[in-house]
Amino acid sequence: MNIWDIVVTVLLAACVFLAVRKIIYDKRRGKSCCGDCSSCGCGCGGSANGSTSRNRDTAR
Repeated sequence: MNIWDIVVTVLLAACVFLAVRKIIYDKRRGKSCCGDCSSCGCGCGGSANGSTSRNRDTAR
């Protein structure tokens, strides 16, 4: 294994780490759902019109 293999492996691992971290961060902030749970089926517990308790104030 040469130096370029190590560099590419480290960069790839960093990209995967950052992508997973962003997905977890967005999920915790409630951005993982499109807002209309009846169409996306994400199971967030919102009603058919997309107003959940978290985004009720921002939907208006």
